[in-house]
Amino acid sequence: MAMKTNAFVRQLASNKRQVRENALSTLKKFLSHEEKAKKLDSNDLKKLWKGLFYTMWFCDRPLPQQRLANSLASLFSEDIVDEKFCDFVEAFWSIMMKEWKELDKWRLDKYLMLMRYVVRECLVRLRQNKWDEQAVETYLSCLKKVVLKDDVKASRAITYHIIDVWVDELERVIFGDDDDDDDDDDDNDNDDTHTSEQRVKLRKEILEQENVPMDVLLAPFKELATRGHSEALVKRVRLEVLRDERLVELDIDLSVQGDHKHTQADGSDSAEEEEEEEEEEEEWKGFGN
Repeated sequence: MAMKTNAFVRQLASNKRQVRENALSTLKKFLSHEEKAKKLDSNDLKKLWKGLFYTMWFCDRPLPQQRLANSLASLFSEDIVDEKFCDFVEAFWSIMMKEWKELDKWRLDKYLMLMRYVVRECLVRLRQNKWDEQAVETYLSCLKKVVLKDDVKASRAITYHIIDVWVDELERVIFGDDDDDDDDDDDNDNDDTHTSEQRVKLRKEILEQENVPMDVLLAPFKELATRGHSEALVKRVRLEVLRDERLVELDIDLSVQGDHKHTQADGSDSAEEEEEEEEEEEEWKGFGN
């Protein structure tokens, strides 16, 4: 099996586009074949993602990059068999964390795009499985093992990126593009308010009908927001997830256990902490740090 995997990797990492595309097509069929995919161990999967990492590396133009990112991300929602899904997730993030330091500033954006798409397609996979709570918890455990953790040795920029896109991708996968255009005239404020109320009501109904375990999907972020973790990480989670207006308006419990004295009744942080967060945001220099 190792020899076959190595052959795949060499083809996936080829600097010839046609070779890479043919290898990716073959890989998709392989991962969809239950008996073949089940033989892949964690090392095999990491080797495959190392090859796929360089498949993206050699893709230079914006539109091909977007198509490739979609194609790679769809491996999670369309191809990999259930038995290997979490191993596949763990392998992907392990390689992203390991190879991050090798990226120059010209390649960052396409890998950030790939990671966003992977987050999205993993959520698509969970929705296809009707948000089975055990499946959701297992998936999140894989994320917590590799990337959703407070680890000074890890690539914190990747952890921040997941925090930044999590609510966006949850919204996209659960509700689709149901937001109204923001270009209405000012004299339509009453209509806008009524429409907003309808949208919130509809979204609450969708959450209930699909039995979406929002508490489970947000649990890892609440854990990262507890005192004792990195101050910058705690603030990032609170800002990007636990005070997101889209979650607040849905009456989702965003409280953090054991941290009530630091949180106001409406779920927001104290004015002093908000001021500190603003200072932190001004000082943060981006993913290059």
